[in-house]
Amino acid sequence: MDHKKRRADCSSRMDVAQLSDIRYTVYDNETFYIQGEGNARNWHFDALSGKIVVSVLVKLDNPTRGVNIATLYSETGEKLLEVNTEGAFFYGYDGSRKYKLCHYNSDDWYYVYISVDIKANTYSLYIDGERQLLNAKLMHAARSLASFSMGSAGGTICSRLVCIYRNPIQSVFDAAMGGKIWSAKDRGVIADGKTNVTGELQTLIDECGEAGGGVVYLQEGTYLSCSIELRENVTLYIEGDAVLKGVLDRDAYPARISRDNPNWNMLVQGPQKSLIYADGKNNIRIMGGGTIDGSGDFQGPYGSESSRPCAVLLVGCDNAVICDLYVTDAGMWTIPVVECDRLYIRDINEYSCWYPNRDGIDICDCLDVLIENCSLKSDDDTICFKSGNESGCDNVLVRNCMVISTMANGIKFGTYSYGGFTNCTVQDCIVKDTRTCGISIQSVDGGIIDNLLFERLIINNVESAFFILIGDKGRTPHWGEKRIGSIKNVYFKDIEVNQVRRNYGTYLGGYKKEGIVYPIRNIYFQNVNAVFPGGAHEIPGSPAELGSQYPESNCFGILPASAYYIRHGENIVFENCSTKIALNDAREKIVFEEEG
Repeated sequence: MDHKKRRADCSSRMDVAQLSDIRYTVYDNETFYIQGEGNARNWHFDALSGKIVVSVLVKLDNPTRGVNIATLYSETGEKLLEVNTEGAFFYGYDGSRKYKLCHYNSDDWYYVYISVDIKANTYSLYIDGERQLLNAKLMHAARSLASFSMGSAGGTICSRLVCIYRNPIQSVFDAAMGGKIWSAKDRGVIADGKTNVTGELQTLIDECGEAGGGVVYLQEGTYLSCSIELRENVTLYIEGDAVLKGVLDRDAYPARISRDNPNWNMLVQGPQKSLIYADGKNNIRIMGGGTIDGSGDFQGPYGSESSRPCAVLLVGCDNAVICDLYVTDAGMWTIPVVECDRLYIRDINEYSCWYPNRDGIDICDCLDVLIENCSLKSDDDTICFKSGNESGCDNVLVRNCMVISTMANGIKFGTYSYGGFTNCTVQDCIVKDTRTCGISIQSVDGGIIDNLLFERLIINNVESAFFILIGDKGRTPHWGEKRIGSIKNVYFKDIEVNQVRRNYGTYLGGYKKEGIVYPIRNIYFQNVNAVFPGGAHEIPGSPAELGSQYPESNCFGILPASAYYIRHGENIVFENCSTKIALNDAREKIVFEEEG
């Protein structure tokens, strides 16, 4: 494929927000606090029936006194469900029975996602991507949902986002849009979680594809499978009571290299095996409210990525939709999408924390992408942009997401970065609990990085907040040309940074090689309020240029600045920013290292 031509063919960028199919009943992004026993905030709206999504971003305080995170009421005022806190734990209900759920930390943010099915009289609850309750009973049967409240039982609750909307796809019949449905249950496919039904599922998919498309429907049980390959115009609909579960045998998954899109990311230590796969097939959809379980425990160190299966791998599949799913325990990267244009991902709760290499969503050389309303917790980089061809990633919008990484970076551009990343926006997200960096931007393989916008973000409990780097790892696709990349026009706006754990400082730097400087240019920090730990008693010397070490935000060690260390940079601007250092520190807050 001529990737330069592919990029040129998409030169007139679409408004990717138009990919969204959500119509909000409530969308309240005003930051507010509720404190004092008995105080509450209420939302009333026209009654909603069917399948409904309620999601809130909340920060909790004072674990000795509780808060009401979410209470839903019917059109007649009956309480349907309640999610609250007592002590240091979340609680929820299955009918009238109360359940103790996961622990929470004071002054931390949480993404609470509730999927309600009024007709079935059930709901499922997710907190920070991890499922807490599955198909729990509502407290009362009802015909519709008509109001929502949050309040204090003595503790303090802060919210910055409340969303309520009717699920755009209400049923498998909505997904079929009048077309044919291939039901695994009706065809007698065994769903006992023990019988391998790969062949039976593939037969349904092939029949659906040969008929020009339709829906393959999984319901009522656990379908144990190796790799299945989707066809053009096929929707895989996994019902809320169904699980597609991967066989725990890496040798049972075939290694696949795309016929028409042999991306460098796949050829070099990248995804080649998966539970769900498609190559060059357009108009694919994966949805339904059910579960994709990769079975997780695939052993192997870093470097063995290609031998372990991803949960979903789409390559060269335009107009794909992945939505309304719980995806857990991938054997490698969870959802890598490679060279897929006009891609829409929404309402994904993802918990994939086996070690190592369990990325969340990998956007590899995709054009025109929208990712929204997802809560993602992964072992490795959680939302990761990669590039292995000339087209790179362009015109990507990520919004209203919770992003957590237990072992790596929250949002990362790189490391593989041959084509680069342009015109990408991340907004209204929380990035927290990362072992390394909150936002990492790297061009170390020759890629062009231009026009990235990060706005209205909270970054909390990270080793480092930001990392910008140009380098030269000496890697080039065999069909490519050797070059050193560039980074320019990066904007950080309206961002709060708290609980930075290490006192390295933030590296913002270009690259110098053989006397030639490759600067980062036009990096803007506007209304960025950050607290750095400080505590260094000495001022270290300038670090060496990036060498053979893996490029991470900690790779240079403690830097000569307590907050921001800038080297090989032009027009690095801080406007209306608050930069605080928690402990006394021998270093200046901001150091610009001049050339010379």
